[in-house]
Amino acid sequence: MSEQQLHLFEPARPLLERFGAAFFKAVPPRPGVYIMSGEAERVLYIGQSGNLRQRLGSYKNARPDRAPRKVIRLIHSVRSLVWEECESIAAARLKEAQLLRVHRPRFNVQNTYPRAYRFISVTAAAEELALSLATEPRAEGKSFGAFKAGSTGAFGALLRLLWAAVHQPHEPYDFPSPLLQSRPPRDFTVRVPSPCSRNPALTGLMASLEALLGGESAELISLLAEAMPSGPDVPLFQRNLFAADLETLAGFYEFSAKRNRELRHRHGIRGTIIPQETLDDFLAVNLRGASADSE
Repeated sequence: MSEQQLHLFEPARPLLERFGAAFFKAVPPRPGVYIMSGEAERVLYIGQSGNLRQRLGSYKNARPDRAPRKVIRLIHSVRSLVWEECESIAAARLKEAQLLRVHRPRFNVQNTYPRAYRFISVTAAAEELALSLATEPRAEGKSFGAFKAGSTGAFGALLRLLWAAVHQPHEPYDFPSPLLQSRPPRDFTVRVPSPCSRNPALTGLMASLEALLGGESAELISLLAEAMPSGPDVPLFQRNLFAADLETLAGFYEFSAKRNRELRHRHGIRGTIIPQETLDDFLAVNLRGASADSE
């Protein structure tokens, strides 16, 4: 039998007390968006649901012993609650994404930061492969993105693997120190030595790197795995670092680069760039396997 907190008095239901039962009965059981505002009409939270009546009813009946603290703080701060019907769940998600970019409410987390995503740019010249991570596509080289959460870690893993493939380190201290920091450098150049002025190895590396970042092929991950230093003289820490970086890069390809390619093809976008706001809208409309409600 599950334990429940016993109350001497019934917990307060601030939204019911403030707006009344008739208000919530009038909410349609239809898809739509809702906006909760506080003092001075400041927008506190924006959400969407496939069933507005059910979703807002959950706020109305939220109890301190069952609901997250964030929800309890929110409902005690609400002074205004409005909703707008939408023709479909997809339309509600799209409307929510657009409203979040405008208002950036304090109780929302996702899609509220104007430059939260990253773009990866690559440039090959002579015997150098230059990579950068930025909030905007670079004018130099070829850029890919926008990429959401996890792109910074994946960029660091990519830099370490590329550097290790070229320089074959056998100890952690062989790496340039910036590559081992928790946040990788935003700009880094990997030298690919060759006796030829036009480096065939660099050309092949650039092609497979573009295919990875563009979501076309994960062949580079296999090539990097084969190029990592191996043998009994390579410390366990080093081998674990390579394995973790390869896993991180594989996850980035599957859930960011490859997904972006599918979205570009589905929506007829040429090139390798999806602007951040456009990506937010695509993900809202094409959300698969997710709840109809945003928490």
